[in-house]
Amino acid sequence: MKKKPNLQGARKKIIDRFVSAGSVKPGETAMPLANLCTTFCVAEDLAKMPVAQARLKTAIPRMIRAFLEFDADNARAQAAEARLAAAMVDLNELRVTPAIEVAAILGSRYPFSEHRSSLLHRTLQSIYERENQMSLASLQTMKKTEVRNYLRTLAGITPYVEAAVALECFEVAACPVDTKLMLWLISKGVLDESCTPIEAQQTLEREIVAKKMHSFYLGSRKELEDWAPKVWPPVAKVPSPVLAPPALTAQPVAAAAAKPAKARAVKPKPITVKKAAVKK
Repeated sequence: MKKKPNLQGARKKIIDRFVSAGSVKPGETAMPLANLCTTFCVAEDLAKMPVAQARLKTAIPRMIRAFLEFDADNARAQAAEARLAAAMVDLNELRVTPAIEVAAILGSRYPFSEHRSSLLHRTLQSIYERENQMSLASLQTMKKTEVRNYLRTLAGITPYVEAAVALECFEVAACPVDTKLMLWLISKGVLDESCTPIEAQQTLEREIVAKKMHSFYLGSRKELEDWAPKVWPPVAKVPSPVLAPPALTAQPVAAAAAKPAKARAVKPKPITVKKAAVKK
């Protein structure tokens, strides 16, 4: 049996590197109001709110940003977010907009635009079906474990998105891991090659101290801004079930030949009896 290599040393060096790159200044809050995602929100009103209320107010906009930024660079995600804000009146309009139209707003050159648009559409619809409104106010009274379980069970949500929202809006010690970060860690020998994003997330959450989680998240985004894998795994290119519904496939000829042909019913011809001619 092949023994797995000990990755603890390399993993600790990478974690410390990312934490140092994203560490905040002394006295600075983990998520200052200047860094809050303000799409579909009024910035002036957010500035007057306490930090906790402002985070809750921007929970769904932060979720939208997370859907745009995983496996993409920050500048492109911010530009896409601005295009969505200009095209939509509010969150409800974005929710009812078909995913294919959202993908068209993002543009054909946006990474995996159709796939992420479909996931975003499903998640917003799932929130509305639960809350009967576009708000996550019900999470305010939940415990941190309950918040994370709520986010994880939303339709269409990814491990990166739920962790980003839980970390920045509800102060949950979650580690956002997208395919890009996972592949980079694998290339550095920090994670096993067969690792999945969920397994990578669980591994890092065990290794990183809760108070350093936000710094690791910011540092990883900063360090990998200009990096992209040469080959994306097939999972990242899965076509959207909303945008590409399964086509009706014709029955294979071999399967059709194997089935016995039904006998064609032949209607019997009516029997006509000629009357004998009567001699006069």
